[in-house]
Amino acid sequence: MTFPVVDGVPPGRALLGTRIRELIEASVRVRDDEADLAAAASRVEAVTAALRAAGEAPPLLLAALEGGGHLSVNNPLEGPGNPLAPPLSWVAVGPESVRAEVLLGSAHEGPPGRVHGGWVAAVLDHVLGRATAAAGYPGMTASLTVDYHRGTPYAVPLVAEGRLVRRAGRKLHASGTLRAGDEVCATATAILVHFSADRFPVPTD
Repeated sequence: MTFPVVDGVPPGRALLGTRIRELIEASVRVRDDEADLAAAASRVEAVTAALRAAGEAPPLLLAALEGGGHLSVNNPLEGPGNPLAPPLSWVAVGPESVRAEVLLGSAHEGPPGRVHGGWVAAVLDHVLGRATAAAGYPGMTASLTVDYHRGTPYAVPLVAEGRLVRRAGRKLHASGTLRAGDEVCATATAILVHFSADRFPVPTD
């Protein structure tokens, strides 16, 4: 399986993703008695219709990164073009470990003032997947165990780290952490299944 790769993240797509994220954040914080929500919904509907009229493309889009590797532009965790993504910002990607920075907002709130646990798990799951791929063994998560040590705050910088611990045949054992400053908010361990060479997609220029 092959798919095309673009040179860098398309700026228009990244900008659209950013603006929609801002819209989502504003929509969950707006006071109902201070805004005409029906009028706002009508304007959003018009923009949506214009985007749909432009046609559809497959969601998988990779951008080549300086120094090697690729970023999945529309991925729901790391993709700057996907409004659902926080997104993760990779600051270190290597065979020994990976590290990403992320800023989650009030749209990700679960308990009051804290990030929903599902988002914490999703961030860690993605980081562990990136870690095994960076180590040379891309895989799909078979099991994920998350330990929540304290509530994860939003609107503050978070750092997620992951690494491949060991490989046993096609089974990949990985571990990771999510921190807010010096505090460990959550840790995770996972077992991933290594993709066979004929099933893992290969990018083409």
